[in-house]
Amino acid sequence: MNSSKLRYIVAVDRFGSMTAAAAAIHVSQPSLTRTVAEVEKELGIALFERRARGVVATTQGRSIIDRAARILADIERLDMDAKAFRAYRESHLRLCISPPPLITLMNPALPQLLGRYPQLKVDIKSLATDSAISLLRAGDCDLIIGPTQALEEKREFKIIPLKPFDAYFFTRRSHPLAKKRTVSKQNILNFPLVLPERDGASPEITNRLFGDTEIPADHPIHIIGHFPLACEIVAATDAVATVGQTYLNNKEFLKRFTILDFTSADKLSVCCAHRPEFELSAPATALVELLAQ
Repeated sequence: MNSSKLRYIVAVDRFGSMTAAAAAIHVSQPSLTRTVAEVEKELGIALFERRARGVVATTQGRSIIDRAARILADIERLDMDAKAFRAYRESHLRLCISPPPLITLMNPALPQLLGRYPQLKVDIKSLATDSAISLLRAGDCDLIIGPTQALEEKREFKIIPLKPFDAYFFTRRSHPLAKKRTVSKQNILNFPLVLPERDGASPEITNRLFGDTEIPADHPIHIIGHFPLACEIVAATDAVATVGQTYLNNKEFLKRFTILDFTSADKLSVCCAHRPEFELSAPATALVELLAQ
């Protein structure tokens, strides 16, 4: 039994004759008659009583035909819902950035994307890695932009490599380190650190900046997942935080902060990750291409 057969018997019941039903659904009358006979044989009952001027549903046939009509209506609603979902995915883009410093990768990619898709609605969440992964698993996020190692370990997402992320330390302009021509790892460890998360990708960024140097377990670390608030803490204290390379030439940012002259041990490998069972929408695909440039 398939939906075509269900559609045939419902049409015959609606139009009251094989000929009229065949014309309405654009099939030949012999083909329709043969299909109805196959369904009756498959079910082991007569669906219709043949009369001189057409057909009428039998008592048993009425129950089957009404049920078939409900199934077809459900299929039609499901198809409409699927089309609406596809339309939603083409007009909405839900992103998770983990850890929050990677939000700097969105500039200039996101403005360029919105230039291509002016009607697109974007929802960006800067989250801890575990929270972002949970949203992607639940279907509440289309794409994660985050560290390759942390996302590859899950072995459940499709990974699209991006350019490595180069992170920098920054302080308030009047900070003692802001006056130094070069800054060492130990210089930085003389001050509190501001990180967006305790676990996940933030320690990986910090470890790559410091190389083999371990951060003492009792070192003061502020966990601030909101970058504007992290900036305010840095502006008001001696804390040191990390920022992406797009801020190197941000005039407004540099009016308040100094990016330290510090050579990191390595860059962070970053990627886009999405569920493999869902193809990326056109806007999501375009964003990935822009980020990879």
